[in-house]
Amino acid sequence: MTPAVRPEHLRTPGHSAPCSRAEMLARVARFAEREGDPGAFPDLKQQAGKRSVSYVVSPGRLGGPAPIAQPHNFHLSISTLSPGIRPTVHSHPYNEVFMPLNARFRVYWGEALEESLELAPFDVISVPAGVFRTFENLDAHDGCMVAIFDHGGDPHTGIVVPPDVYEKFYKGWNPGMVGVQG
Repeated sequence: MTPAVRPEHLRTPGHSAPCSRAEMLARVARFAEREGDPGAFPDLKQQAGKRSVSYVVSPGRLGGPAPIAQPHNFHLSISTLSPGIRPTVHSHPYNEVFMPLNARFRVYWGEALEESLELAPFDVISVPAGVFRTFENLDAHDGCMVAIFDHGGDPHTGIVVPPDVYEKFYKGWNPGMVGVQG
């Protein structure tokens, strides 16, 4: 049985859009040159260097400082966490995809974080919109976790946190200062 042809999958002959070397270099983020954003989340101060968040792709730099700021329909960040460190529990109004790079991480989810699973480097999980989540580095060295925010707008809008997290970190926090709070 021959599969049906899907016209939208047919290829069209054509030419490349122009792109100079300088234009391409403006779209490169070097891992070794990434800079943490100390104002990305209010709990970073409490974790005193045990966790950092660096945006790599952030359209219009809406998420924070990022070397790649051209329009995209997603944001990409890399978090570095010391062993045992977790981001505050929260949910987003969009899917969020995670992939550990160099360490094992446990991802926790649910109202009381009652569910969890372990991810090895390069495993990928997509946490659905609206689900509380956090994750923790399980290894004895600093671990890097890639996060892809399935949202091209401001990734800091619509975030929901449990009441105790709100009282501890977010009450009185100025979210308009993302990217510049020290």
